[in-house]
Amino acid sequence: MIDIDRWKWVVDTNEMTCRNVENEITIKMEKEGETLKGMIRDMPMDLFSKIAEYGDGEMIIERIVKTAENEYFRINH
Repeated sequence: MIDIDRWKWVVDTNEMTCRNVENEITIKMEKEGETLKGMIRDMPMDLFSKIAEYGDGEMIIERIVKTAENEYFRINH
């Protein structure tokens, strides 16, 4: 299982990104209406393939983005 809760995120408020260096994932915060929403900017194909093997792969991807968003908002507010 992929333990996203233990991932360490590096927040860059100037670039509006949240990165996990260990897994090489970058989440870009983009304006959606009045709020910011995280979008996957970069993810290695081998990690994506590993996640796809799980029955709840889509939910894992959503958790990755949500965890990054939460860390970004925690640092930025």
